[in-house]
Amino acid sequence: MSGGNWPGPACVCYSNAVKQAHIGSDFDDFLKQDGLFSAFLILAMGLVLVGCTTSGVRDSSASLTRPYLGKLHVIPGTIELEDFDEGDEGAAYHDLDPENQEKKEPPYRKTGVDLEWREAASGKFNVGWTRPGEWLLYTVNVKEAGTYRIDMHVACKGPGGTFRLEFNGVDRTGPITVPETGGWEHLKPFSHAGVKLVAGRQVMKVVMATGGQSGSIGDIDYFKFVKQ
Repeated sequence: MSGGNWPGPACVCYSNAVKQAHIGSDFDDFLKQDGLFSAFLILAMGLVLVGCTTSGVRDSSASLTRPYLGKLHVIPGTIELEDFDEGDEGAAYHDLDPENQEKKEPPYRKTGVDLEWREAASGKFNVGWTRPGEWLLYTVNVKEAGTYRIDMHVACKGPGGTFRLEFNGVDRTGPITVPETGGWEHLKPFSHAGVKLVAGRQVMKVVMATGGQSGSIGDIDYFKFVKQ
């Protein structure tokens, strides 16, 4: 609280509550009156004071992230993994590297997430250099409840690791294992079926769970949700 805001709403509310209680100017005399009634009024004034001091405080958790470029991802539909929500490290994403490992200029976007440039990728970029414990958030709108298949393009040298998709904190896919594709330079199609989703606006969290032979989960280009 800055000095310029004092006295603030809390003082005004407190003053009004005291006046409405007709306490008078001598607070000690007030306390010596009917004990139960006095205690009740003191409690009421305390609640008024708390309400005044918190009424202007907004819960910032809901505004920590926002859809990339203000556009919701729609399911059924395709989600480019590089288009995760806007927001800071620890809010919209968590990446073990402080900087993007891709050095090609210009970058797709300024972020600590490792977004790899790739000519064969659908949007010319994919998520790469993945490590267990990393995650990304996407604000999505599931138009139709039901069972979905997720088609994707992935790349991995040797057996890959696992990841999962959570919707509003609920694991909807179980562990998905990235297959070997013959090398990091080879994006190959891969699908995971039987994903049951509920309708409505939700936050989808891509959680990198376990590393593969290389220690990485694998490179992931996009998810395409197809209703089964």
